[in-house]
Amino acid sequence: MKFLWGAATSSHQIEGGNRHNDWWEWESQGNIEGGVRSGLAADHWNRFREDLRLASELGLNSYRFSIEWSRIEPEEGKWDDEAMSWYQELVTECERLGLLPMLTLHHFTSPQWLADKGGFTHPNSPKYFARFTERVIEKLGTRIPLWCTLNEPMVLAVGSYMGKFMPPAKYHPRNVSLASENLLKAHVLAYDLIHSKIRDRSGPWKDHPIRVGIAHNMLDFKPDRSWHPLELLLSQIFRRFYNRSWLDAIVGRKQHFGVRGLVPYGAQVKEALGRRTADFIGINYYTKAYIQWGPRDAAQERPAELPIGVQFARRKEKVSDLGWALHPQGLDQMIRFVSGYELPIYITENGIADREDKLRAEYLEAHLGVVQQARKNGVDLRGYYYWSLMDNFEWIKGFGPRFGLYHVNYETFERTATLSSQVYKKFIADDLQES
Repeated sequence: MKFLWGAATSSHQIEGGNRHNDWWEWESQGNIEGGVRSGLAADHWNRFREDLRLASELGLNSYRFSIEWSRIEPEEGKWDDEAMSWYQELVTECERLGLLPMLTLHHFTSPQWLADKGGFTHPNSPKYFARFTERVIEKLGTRIPLWCTLNEPMVLAVGSYMGKFMPPAKYHPRNVSLASENLLKAHVLAYDLIHSKIRDRSGPWKDHPIRVGIAHNMLDFKPDRSWHPLELLLSQIFRRFYNRSWLDAIVGRKQHFGVRGLVPYGAQVKEALGRRTADFIGINYYTKAYIQWGPRDAAQERPAELPIGVQFARRKEKVSDLGWALHPQGLDQMIRFVSGYELPIYITENGIADREDKLRAEYLEAHLGVVQQARKNGVDLRGYYYWSLMDNFEWIKGFGPRFGLYHVNYETFERTATLSSQVYKKFIADDLQES
């Protein structure tokens, strides 16, 4: 089976006009840097054929995208078949261009009607998600070989109820574990539905086995001071809670969606215990994180209302426009760690915010080198997706960060290939020639 070379996107960040989700409402309240709103985003809704053509021109053979739940179900129980038809056309275009689709069911945004009920803290949220999943299966299921049920569920729970960089942005540690429980229930329901409901397959990938997993964000946590006992301990705690808890959960191990004294532990999700509910693990990796006890910089990011700080680079290190260090060694460590779960691995996101395109080529070469070495070492690594195909609305940071292989002019929506995109193109061509 060919290695999958792709790029990743998400609906709200590129489509534009997603008026019925929780982010649209949160943006209207002035919560995005600079007071901006997603608006038309990258206008992908009207330009998807052009964007997929650009992906194909890079030599990609796969494309990861998400379905916008709030477009499909803008009001509770009311379905928009016209919106679903657009996603059907998107998949048809992927088929025409030879871009194997990896479909993400939930990429951070939820319908506003669900947010009004409490989002994934509501006890019926897993059932609502299962109902949405069934709808997607009915309309697209026979044509989709790869499914991500959830994108970065840990980031969603922590960002919503502790870090306060996602709606509803309320500090409520118990809701971190409660949302995690319900997200896991939602994942299990979706996993079972995809495998039980999809029988007859169609399209160019009808013989490709159906595989279902999650896209999981991971950081290389390090103590800021290697001699400091509390920072050493906190680094271990963060690795266990942030990097491990979801991986343990989807392979049937005891769930640990909590941290003593910080995030109350919730009940075990019985439906997930003692069984695997993933056919692959997706790694979203960008950088490392130094953990500090008693942050020494007032502007430093703090994950909670505690004297704990997180720093994403040392002085004099090369950093992205977001201040994240170039740290390819961390990707190597994450791959090694995840391979211990004995499931196929996809790098579902990896990229750099680099407005001037000065570091992206170096970033790509270093991280792709890690990917190639892992493959040579026999790791069951099956695909790599750069984040992102084009510049997009980067959540709370607005339109400032530029991750795209294609630069987007937000006034004209013209796409322009970055020089670094050609580095990725050549790497793919060389790999395919060798294989």
